Amino acid sequence: MYGKVTRVFPEKGYGFILGADRKAYFIHYSNLDGEHIEKGYGVYFKPFQNERSDYNAKGVIVINAPERRGRTVVSDRKKNHRHHRHHKPCNADRVTVEDKKFKRFVKTFLEEQKEKTIHMEEQIVWQNTSKTWTS
Repeated sequence: MYGKVTRVFPEKGYGFILGADRKAYFIHYSNLDGEHIEKGYGVYFKPFQNERSDYNAKGVIVINAPERRGRTVVSDRKKNHRHHRHHKPCNADRVTVEDKKFKRFVKTFLEEQKEKTIHMEEQIVWQNTSKTWTS
């Protein structure tokens, strides 16, 4: 099920996800499988029931980690610091980097194919003109 992280209490080790069915799911950090979540993250998770609650989440995968809209106050010693001070890398960050690399690869590949096509068309035109000169 897809959902959005609504509240996170890192000091207590749990948070809440608003599921696609509009129900609030409890997520304990032991069920995050190494993922880092913050309020506003889009996630995919598996709902399950236990003796304490019918609405629990496990197997959480971050699918969208939006960047912070507000800027942090920059001190003199951290002038180049642009990320939120509590941001930790997660799968969504890695996907974004991989997407950029893939888009660059596709762009380069398509440019090479276009150049090859133009070169082949020039060769065909040259061959056709050379045949007409010899005839």
